[in-house]
Amino acid sequence: MKRFLIISFLLTLSCCADKPGAISIRRGDSMFRNIKRETVPVVGGFSGPETDSLGLKDSLPPVFEEPEIPPRIYACGVENPESDSPVFVVFEDGLRFFEYKLAARAVDADTHFLIGPDMYIALTEGSSTTVYKNGSPEFSFKAREYIESMIKRKDGLWTLGVNRGGDGFALRKDGEAVFSKTSGTPGRLYVDEDHLYFDYSLSVGGKTMRYLVKDGDDFALTSPFGGTLLASRVHEGEIWFLESGEDALSLAGSESQVLYQERIGFGVRSAELYGAGASCSAVVNMVALAYGMPAELVCEGEEEWLKGGGSGSYHYYDSEPSVHITFTKDMGQLSVCGFGGAAEERIQGVRFESERCAMQYGGQIYLACSSTDGSPPFIWKRGNSRMSLDLKGYLTGIYVEAQD
Repeated sequence: MKRFLIISFLLTLSCCADKPGAISIRRGDSMFRNIKRETVPVVGGFSGPETDSLGLKDSLPPVFEEPEIPPRIYACGVENPESDSPVFVVFEDGLRFFEYKLAARAVDADTHFLIGPDMYIALTEGSSTTVYKNGSPEFSFKAREYIESMIKRKDGLWTLGVNRGGDGFALRKDGEAVFSKTSGTPGRLYVDEDHLYFDYSLSVGGKTMRYLVKDGDDFALTSPFGGTLLASRVHEGEIWFLESGEDALSLAGSESQVLYQERIGFGVRSAELYGAGASCSAVVNMVALAYGMPAELVCEGEEEWLKGGGSGSYHYYDSEPSVHITFTKDMGQLSVCGFGGAAEERIQGVRFESERCAMQYGGQIYLACSSTDGSPPFIWKRGNSRMSLDLKGYLTGIYVEAQD
């Protein structure tokens, strides 16, 4: 049964050239040293400052459940990034785990992928792309690719990369192409029920076609209700579609459909679906046509939320509750909140290098934050709890997993 939801929101847009490689790798007890903390340490290495990041007397109470057994927390970053010989560092539970030297041009956070304690860096060198693991070459392939996604599985290391010189992309396993196209735009690489998926769009004769790739095989997609297909995703074995109709957006699975009011005066630039519980949620990237300012329409369940796009937004749905992270327009604050801006907390004076600087685990969200005033970077979690790290530089990633 179709359901229309018409909800009005007040939107304020104004606020809302040496080769790298390991020169030295040091492991063991000699690498462990105490981290610097802003206040007296507490269990788990986190501490709560006397005042929160907004200068209030009390922090907002955590809205996440803490895992019964504290997880293992890895973080990675670059020390002395402005020097000729920066050092890459991986931390385990706040302590230095290992470090190695990097070429100066390898400090870009977009090329860094932290998977457990292992740090991968994907760099284009001449006509080839090389993936380094902990400072040593893991594999190379003859193509100039920017790696957008990376997933480590039992059968190998999978990458999804786009051609740096023009159109086209490739899905690879340990550097060997499994699926590729000379044109088209790929979406996010993900795993559902042990299958590897991503979708891609392709312009044919002025019309945009969309395809789903499952374990290296692609299938053409069509809009189930005849609208313009904006995004698709497989979640818990079921395929979901987001499409635009005459006056509404439709988010539909095999047995359900929800309609959301389209926003007059806004143009759609892109959209993405996220698995959320037993269904999917949508984030539609929009622009206010009269002002050219970004906005996002977030659709969860039977509700929608129109929010300012700020200077960059990230969305996390790996575990409930969902989390939305947005920089304010002036880049002065990082806002962390739930749907509709619920339980918002703000962090001032931080850099947040990429979406890989946050990860959900066990009902909690962990952020790898770098300070803009030169103070030590820190790991942040709900309730404004912080774990400061001994690093003269910035963090580029975080990975949280269960202890052995």
